[in-house]
Amino acid sequence: MLNLEVNDSNKRSSATYEGPIGEGWGTLDAFLSVLMPQKVDAPVTGDWRIRKLKEFIDTHPQEARRSLDDVCKLLDLPMSGRQARRLFKLWTGVGVRVYARNNRLTIAIKQLQRASTPIKAVAADLGFQNSRQFSRTFKEVLGLSPQEFRKAWSTKALDAGLERSA
Repeated sequence: MLNLEVNDSNKRSSATYEGPIGEGWGTLDAFLSVLMPQKVDAPVTGDWRIRKLKEFIDTHPQEARRSLDDVCKLLDLPMSGRQARRLFKLWTGVGVRVYARNNRLTIAIKQLQRASTPIKAVAADLGFQNSRQFSRTFKEVLGLSPQEFRKAWSTKALDAGLERSA
């Protein structure tokens, strides 16, 4: 922990820096729980349209940039994008955009664990406009850039491998 003090002629303020948000998470499941803190499955008796929309988002993460009106037409859902947003949040407890973003980042985390996959490729596979947008979104949600995550993950994996071999 690092204490920072700023001295200005008229103002005095201090802040505490506690390091990257990802440092305290031990397992991948704990790390992913930040993205999906609650179970987001629609109930079995839930609306069939929302189940179909959720399935589409889960299986087509690269299509996240499409408008919800277009997706509803593509899936032959008899509702507008506005109604889909409202019902999705009602049944899942989270908005469509947040759900899609978190789904994409969960997939990105799994891909970033493999050191051979370039970050640009991960961003392109998941439908981000460019690697800068991907990095910005990743850091906003997780507090680490993709590079920092990969480095932290490889260090943890290396440490775990050394502990097993000892």
